[in-house]
Amino acid sequence: MLDDLDIRLLWAQRDNLPPGWWSHPLLVNDHWRLYQNDAPGGWLKNRDQVLPLEAREVYLIPSGLELSSDNDAPLRQFFVHFDLRGLPPIVFQEMFPGPVLIPNAPDFGKTVFELGGRVEQTGCADFGSQCLLKGLLYQAFGHYFNSLPPDMLERCWIRVSALKPVLPAISHIHEHLGQAITNDAMAALCSMSEDYFIRRFREAVGVAPAKYVLKRRVALAAQRLLFTDDTIDRIAEETGFGDRFYFSRVFARETGRPPAAYRRGPRT
Repeated sequence: MLDDLDIRLLWAQRDNLPPGWWSHPLLVNDHWRLYQNDAPGGWLKNRDQVLPLEAREVYLIPSGLELSSDNDAPLRQFFVHFDLRGLPPIVFQEMFPGPVLIPNAPDFGKTVFELGGRVEQTGCADFGSQCLLKGLLYQAFGHYFNSLPPDMLERCWIRVSALKPVLPAISHIHEHLGQAITNDAMAALCSMSEDYFIRRFREAVGVAPAKYVLKRRVALAAQRLLFTDDTIDRIAEETGFGDRFYFSRVFARETGRPPAAYRRGPRT
């Protein structure tokens, strides 16, 4: 079951942020984020809760979370953007209700800071940096999970276990987003009738299979808009929408912004 959890790196960078440089009234993306600031003065706001980002502390922000951000002092910010694949977001909703602070495990903050320095100097394109970044993210999740109360972890494992019968379908979706995906094909992968599969999938994942496929396609398209130079036509075709106009209509409905406007949004 644990092998179904996979981290896909999207971007990593360390930036100098003058006061007000991180001012975003709405910062929401379909990917996860890790942040570490070298000094106080930056903060995130989730609903009515303000979270100051303390110097050298490490934070994880789940995907799909509506936030605002700002900084009223100069700072250097190391951030990593990544996608958590293999398990649907419903698994992590209780454990990640908002941005979370990673417990101060021995030397972990120092390790993050040193890797941020490497990324600042050499970028994140080389194989060694990518391996270190993935290892860093798995460590962050490990330290955080170890800090959670046993009853919360138990509820998480119960939810993960409920997914087991439909995991072949979830894996198929993630591997074939650019192709036609049908309920009957997914049901066959799970050795179920189509009607029974749809019911079990909705119970385990929280949405119907077709809706989950759509959300994953939109999430993948959003990531490619931010982190590649691919044309909107190509992204529409390779994420399973086919037609740019249909893609634009669906993307705007799901994210609140058309693809071109989304691409111009903040990457940090």
